[in-house]
Amino acid sequence: MKKQWKSFFLKFVIITTSVYLTVFLYIEFFPNYYNNVNNTRWQITKNTLNKNIDISDTTISILFLGDSRLNAGIDLSQIPNSWSFASGGSTPVEMYFVLEKYLENYNKPDTIFLSISPRFLSEILAFWDYGVRNDFITTNNFIEIEKYNNKALGFCPKGKFLLYKLNFINFYQSDFFTNRVFLAKEKNEQMLKYILNHNGQRFHESLQDSCSEPNHETNFTEFIPSEVFDYYFNIIFETCQKQQIFISFEAMPMNSTSEKKLNKNFIKDYQKYIQNYQKKYPEFYISDTLLYYNNLYFGDKSHLNIKGQKKYTEYFRKRQTRFQVSKRHVGKCLN
Repeated sequence: MKKQWKSFFLKFVIITTSVYLTVFLYIEFFPNYYNNVNNTRWQITKNTLNKNIDISDTTISILFLGDSRLNAGIDLSQIPNSWSFASGGSTPVEMYFVLEKYLENYNKPDTIFLSISPRFLSEILAFWDYGVRNDFITTNNFIEIEKYNNKALGFCPKGKFLLYKLNFINFYQSDFFTNRVFLAKEKNEQMLKYILNHNGQRFHESLQDSCSEPNHETNFTEFIPSEVFDYYFNIIFETCQKQQIFISFEAMPMNSTSEKKLNKNFIKDYQKYIQNYQKKYPEFYISDTLLYYNNLYFGDKSHLNIKGQKKYTEYFRKRQTRFQVSKRHVGKCLN
């Protein structure tokens, strides 16, 4: 009886190990076959910043960094010599490491436009599922981030990071089921072509002609920036100051429904937080204003639709003259 159990246990271990290794290798080396678009976005970002996809033949004067609201809200075809790494759910943590890796491998831009929504200055979304899962956040990056973590990364972040590195299947099963394990390749190749042909910008699917739902920030009664996010938010400005890169910061517009529902204490706390950065970095353009557009310009509760994108892009282009004046001022301050 003992021999039978030993034999059964040995077979179980061999089969389980074989299945795990097969899944591990598949996840590690064939991401285009199972990834959904947000993960494909981060794969492309990682490969671009590591120069596995080389964009050094593109003249980039203005670099866009931020979350999906920025990605959906501006038409880069109307902004000459631009490139965007704005990606869904991004906090200052991911965008700092985008900037760091970009400056390691490419010529520095003249200007960086940074737009992180108030939500992602205070809570996390993309860090694990996109940044860590797709090996954009390296082990060395994570060790550095952990120094400043104040529970923003959740329970037992070291253990969770290890499980991601071991390609724990639970973190991938949603994409596996959605794409029937290996049927995403054609879609992801189209995504790659689109991003490279549109200055780093990805498209947003299923946006409506109008949206009157309140956005996520209307759930907050106060604005409390996360310690780790604040650290990297500051380091982005500090890096640009040292590199003599002009930086402009502004939150993307919210819809008119959200304007009516935002808590006044939340608005006051947020503006006070940004005003501290205005005082600390007066040579940059740092806006504490929250913009609001009519619901007709929104494709969902957070993202501008095509009409809204056109409106914001026109607004942005008019402000570029102000950028030129401000950049001359930066040069005088830093030289």
